[in-house]
Amino acid sequence: MYIDIYQYINMKESLKIFKALCDETRLKIIELLLSGEKCVCEIVPFTKRTQSTVSIQLAKLENLGIVKSRKEGKSVYYRISNPKVRKILSKIDFSKWWGIERKKIRWYPVIDKEKCIGCGMCVATCGRNVFEFDFKKNKSKVKNPYNCMVGCDNCSIYCPAGAVSFPQKNRREFIQSLLKKYNIAAKARENVMSMKGGEG
Repeated sequence: MYIDIYQYINMKESLKIFKALCDETRLKIIELLLSGEKCVCEIVPFTKRTQSTVSIQLAKLENLGIVKSRKEGKSVYYRISNPKVRKILSKIDFSKWWGIERKKIRWYPVIDKEKCIGCGMCVATCGRNVFEFDFKKNKSKVKNPYNCMVGCDNCSIYCPAGAVSFPQKNRREFIQSLLKKYNIAAKARENVMSMKGGEG
């Protein structure tokens, strides 16, 4: 049997990337790093995980050849080192959330143009290409609102001017209502149980 060794190598490399993407924490780390090199001190709050958990997952990503690190003083910075990661992630379909049409869920950021100071923080910290920077007006703007991960409001937290907001007044209550309405907890458990016996 003839095996194309180059195709085999490419497949093995892609499998490494998919393995990296199958963990929620690693996926969030990669999403953040898509916008550029980041310090661990930025990665931890973005993932909303403990520093020890983030460190473990960063080590796994580095072992898989997905990211590279460098030290600067006491700080450690990480960046995506495998160009295939961006190519694969660009193909991910954000049009659904747990099988639900994303446009049916009213969760997306809104920018107050009067408050926006043009720092670009939302563009730099979002890994889902939700925002873009308008260089003519020197302000950020929402480009792909439904790329926003349902429940994620990090952009509003990072915005120093308080210019980014979401339609819901009580975000937690809104998310909890979605979980109940679409039985998301049961779906999440089913996903987790399907990983039993597999490698993390």
